[in-house]
Amino acid sequence: MHKSIRDRVNWFSQVSYVTLNLFFKSKVPNHAAAVAYYTMLSLAPLVVLISYLLNTYFSDFPEIREAFGTLVARGHLQFLDQDSQQRIDAVSRLLNITNGLGVLILMWSSKGLMKSVHDAFSVIFTDSSRRSIVLSSLTSMMSIPFIIMLLGVTVFDDYLLNHFDYASLNVPFLGRFLKLILISVGAFTPFAGAWMVVFILYRHMPRIMPSVSACLLYSFLCTFSLYALELFLNKVVRIDRYISLYGSLGDVIFVLVWVYLACALFFIWAQFLYVAGKIDAIALEKIFLDSEERSKLEHKIEHYLFDRSSRIFEKYGMRCAKGEVIIRQNEETGSIYYLYTGQVGLYRENQGKEIRMGGLRPGEIFGEMAYLLRERRTATVVAEDDCFLFILSPEILEAMMGYSSKLSRRIIESLCQRIAKMNKGILTSGFKSATYKHPIYNPDSGAV
Repeated sequence: MHKSIRDRVNWFSQVSYVTLNLFFKSKVPNHAAAVAYYTMLSLAPLVVLISYLLNTYFSDFPEIREAFGTLVARGHLQFLDQDSQQRIDAVSRLLNITNGLGVLILMWSSKGLMKSVHDAFSVIFTDSSRRSIVLSSLTSMMSIPFIIMLLGVTVFDDYLLNHFDYASLNVPFLGRFLKLILISVGAFTPFAGAWMVVFILYRHMPRIMPSVSACLLYSFLCTFSLYALELFLNKVVRIDRYISLYGSLGDVIFVLVWVYLACALFFIWAQFLYVAGKIDAIALEKIFLDSEERSKLEHKIEHYLFDRSSRIFEKYGMRCAKGEVIIRQNEETGSIYYLYTGQVGLYRENQGKEIRMGGLRPGEIFGEMAYLLRERRTATVVAEDDCFLFILSPEILEAMMGYSSKLSRRIIESLCQRIAKMNKGILTSGFKSATYKHPIYNPDSGAV
């Protein structure tokens, strides 16, 4: 149990570090700011338009308009909630005199919103080719029915909660029970609707769709984080002070800050979703290759999180005693190996005799030719010292190559040099040992 908890903590620490590192280095906060900007541009005409439709087609139901006003106030959008007749007159002038300028503004801002979200997902999911903006927009439109359903259910629930005559039931317990149900529905429906909207975007916006279970989990965590953020802001930020200082503009400032932080959280969890699915490949890449772009602080953090990661070393590592055969010539296996410590020799059979063709040093990859070229093993590999190896499946190798262009380049260079040397009768590795980092991990002492 202790080991399981330790591995989970290590996994979460690695994913969190890489997520935040990528989030800020790829400038996703700038995309969050763009999304927040277009959201605010879309919000005002959308709420005003809905208010106009409610006042026009539900003029005989003032309770419904009152419920919508309560919903607007709950979202701290009081600057959009005017007197009913004033709102009707204002929107009528906007729609009739300016020939639908408000609708055009809504369409333009919605287009900018979709493009901003599309660009942000293209940055976050870096190994996916860019998805068509049209497909991304259609994907986002899938959330519109949930938003409409959310709005309708919330308004109707608020209407029933405040205007239903519970005393007419003549059963006190039933009235209290029904009121409790309405309160629960009013609290859960917005959460469930937001959860489904985030799930749709996480699932369908990337070109390579993440798994359903992962999208459900991280969309739930994202939605929960948004509610926690709203609760925190409501407790910490004094809206009345902003309003007394800036008037209705103070409410706008609060909403703008809230929308930006919400967009940033949305993209952070999207980045977390991407990293969580590739953390093993990312961790192995950081163990295999030194990055010259890292700062001293990053070097220390990654040294602690990755070079001493018992989870990665135990999951993919293997110890070989001196003289142990690692690969046999003509085998049809597809695993790839990274030599972490020790030395191995490469042998080829010639007229019934094993002839040593060369050797490999720590920091070199071997076995990739059989996988990349879809052929049998071209040589026998024997441990000439006590060795520690990482065994990589083809799926992990492809994930690493998709994530790290530097590693892909090194492997391709190694393969090309090895083929050239095979043509000359010399079988050695071309994977530069300069990428090797001094051994760190040992299950007992913490160092190899």
